[in-house]
Amino acid sequence: MLSSIRTQLILVLIALVALLLVQGYIARENQSVLSSGMAASSRAVVDVGIVKELERDVIDLQRNVLIYKENASQSAVTRFERLMLSINKRLDELADPVTQSGEIDDTYVLSRMHKHLSAYQENFRQVIDARSRKDDLIIDGSLSDLLAIKRLFDTANEDFALPQSTIDKLNFHIAKAENAILRYLMKPDMALITQFNEAITAIKAVTMNNHTLHSQVNELLEKAEADLFKLTQITQGNLFLVNVVMAGSANEFLYLSGELANQVTSKTESITHNTYLVAQETQRNGEIFSLVAILLAVIAAIFTAYRILGPIRTITHVFNRLSEGQNISSIPGNSRNDEIGNLARAAHVFSDKNKQTEILLSEARGLNGRLESLNSELTESKIKAERATASKSIFLANMSHEIRTPMNGIIGLIELAQQHPVPDIVSGYLDKAAYSSQILMSVINDILDFSKIEAGKLKIEEVSFSLHSLFDNLIAVIALKAKEKNLVVRFIVSPSIPPQVIGDPLRIAQIIMNIGSNAVKFTEQGQICIRFDGSINDKGNLLSLTMNIEDSGIGMSERQLARIFNPFTQADDATNRKYGGTGLGLTIVKQLTDLMGGSLSATSVEGKGSTFTISLPLRVFKNQPGIFDLTPQLPTSSVYLTSSPLLPDIYQSIVQISQANIMDIYAAQSLDSLPKHLIVDIPSFGVFKDNIRWLHELAEQGTHVGLIMDTVGSALQDKYNSLWKGPLIMHPFTPAQFEHFMSMVVSNETRKTMTKKADIIEDISLEGHVLLVEDNNINQIVTGEMLKTLGITFDIAEDGNQAVRKIENAPHYDLVLMDVQMPVMDGYEATKALRKAGFTTLPIIGLSANAMKEDKQSAIDVGMNDYLTKPIKRKALVDMLKRYMNH
Repeated sequence: MLSSIRTQLILVLIALVALLLVQGYIARENQSVLSSGMAASSRAVVDVGIVKELERDVIDLQRNVLIYKENASQSAVTRFERLMLSINKRLDELADPVTQSGEIDDTYVLSRMHKHLSAYQENFRQVIDARSRKDDLIIDGSLSDLLAIKRLFDTANEDFALPQSTIDKLNFHIAKAENAILRYLMKPDMALITQFNEAITAIKAVTMNNHTLHSQVNELLEKAEADLFKLTQITQGNLFLVNVVMAGSANEFLYLSGELANQVTSKTESITHNTYLVAQETQRNGEIFSLVAILLAVIAAIFTAYRILGPIRTITHVFNRLSEGQNISSIPGNSRNDEIGNLARAAHVFSDKNKQTEILLSEARGLNGRLESLNSELTESKIKAERATASKSIFLANMSHEIRTPMNGIIGLIELAQQHPVPDIVSGYLDKAAYSSQILMSVINDILDFSKIEAGKLKIEEVSFSLHSLFDNLIAVIALKAKEKNLVVRFIVSPSIPPQVIGDPLRIAQIIMNIGSNAVKFTEQGQICIRFDGSINDKGNLLSLTMNIEDSGIGMSERQLARIFNPFTQADDATNRKYGGTGLGLTIVKQLTDLMGGSLSATSVEGKGSTFTISLPLRVFKNQPGIFDLTPQLPTSSVYLTSSPLLPDIYQSIVQISQANIMDIYAAQSLDSLPKHLIVDIPSFGVFKDNIRWLHELAEQGTHVGLIMDTVGSALQDKYNSLWKGPLIMHPFTPAQFEHFMSMVVSNETRKTMTKKADIIEDISLEGHVLLVEDNNINQIVTGEMLKTLGITFDIAEDGNQAVRKIENAPHYDLVLMDVQMPVMDGYEATKALRKAGFTTLPIIGLSANAMKEDKQSAIDVGMNDYLTKPIKRKALVDMLKRYMNH
């Protein structure tokens, strides 16, 4: 058993461990004493630091008391309370038994410090209370009394028949008294009190001859004197409390902290000396046992080198030769019965295994080759998939362009046809064709947006824009669709929202328009409520805008709700058949919301309606006024006539309508008199007809009357407008419209008759000669007809090459309308050629069905001046021609 290397090593280790245990026991005893000394010394050093911090905090405490005495700063009170907590905490730390001395009663010192600190805090509370009472006396005391006397003197000429010279003398004494009080508040001086009393005495003497005035003035003067006496008492008491009592407490606390610091320092020196002695003794014992351990370790090392390391080195050499594939005839150490002998015998086995390893290595190489082939195929498949995704996006974009090009011709020709007199039945057909064209363009736009988002090509802009313009566009579209179905629409905006934000207005409008249009589409009766709310972060530069759209439509089940954000999917097939649509709208809304870092959620009850909530983070400019800050307020006496308010509660509070001033319209008619300003709810045309004569009578009498109507169709709205010329607003309305309505009510303006822009046929005549570069015949006709109606003459080029030749041969064109995609030479190449040929001032406007932002940028980069997206609208073309042509 003793021949085993393991046994031999165990015996050597046991000897070493025994020696270490003895050394450890002795060291432990010494270390225990040393650790206790070091811990006590460290604690003493910490306590000295705590005492110094206490002295610093007490000085800071006094400083804050003086600051509060001077200016009553609330921040000084806060710092005072914080310092009191800090001092109490440090006193509790010093109360730890480790800091207690056997010869000095630290507990007594700490107890006295606690008492002084409590007294100091209680005195400061009295200072605060005295300052509060002093401020109350300043506001409601002598100064207020003198002001009341002064107002009495202002009317004394008429009420008491006093001559002006007497009134001037009284005002002089009043001013003298006010001056004395104000100077006393700045710097307490009893001479100023005397000056005040002299002024009061003089006032009494002047008013003595007028008994009525004297009795009224004397009562106010006595109150002023009493209030000033209270003020002087509080001021003198406060000065004594701060300068004498609290200063004495602070000095006593500092003295005690000094005593405590001396005690702790003395104890620290004693602990340090004892620790030094223990450390010396520990060092001597460690050196002795270290010497013994070194000797034993040297003996163990010699034994290990002779019996273990040498034979192992030899066996290692054998294994190295075996690993190189060499044949070994004999292996030393076979005769040993210990672990070295086992290693030698294992070497024989290793030699036999070498051959098997070579066979396995050959098989592994074959497997690696097949694995590399599979990886290559996987990489190739990935590349193909990526190319397929890119090809799909390019295909969708190209198809969108190819569809837009004929659509440009269709929409343009319909628009041209609508400008000519045609039978009513043909006009109806044209209107339906135009509507269908717009639906098709909407589908194309959805597909293009979806493809851009899926391909990662859609970029979110960061521009400053007004929420007022967003609200105007939203109301214009959604309200028009809702009126066609006689739906009630409510639009409510929180006053906390700032009017100017930074974000992507086009995409935000797309989100709200899509969900709002869906709400109208899937609601047959009832109402739609759109709410805008938001909160600004502490820094004032980020708005969390929340938009809530609630309808009373068909609703959805849980299963339907779970799939509405999937592409090309609606709630179910029946919904798709009845209401139509691509099923991309909500998918695009969800993706746009995610791209802007927002959130979108939906809740619904089948048969009762749905609610969509969108939250978007938008950057804002700091210190903006609220969106309703400029809205005029009604006088507090104004009355709101309604049985069921059409004006939201939050809007009522904005214009100062209280619940006490709300009454029924029929009850108001029985009153003898009404205030000058009235807001009247008109929930139906029947109520309007019943009360229109009474409302006109009020208006003729000079009463400011504003009417609030519920949502109605265009025909009934025109009826309201024709019968009532005063201020009128109809749901839904924007904050800007509400502000205008309230301005009219306050100023009692009469509405001006406005002609809808859509009803005005603009007669525009321009002068100039244009080159139209377009390869599509239909688009040539459409754009050409638009140019003719504007009085513009033009030539046509079929491609870019023809355009360049015509301009070079006859450079008399005022402007070029250049299609981007054409055969032979496209618009980009033609523009580059013209700019290179020296036509740098010739305006070139790009025409394309590609509506992406980067398409316009590409046109600008090659030298075009501007860009028009097909289908071309007449107004957009007119604006562009006016901008770049002299006429």
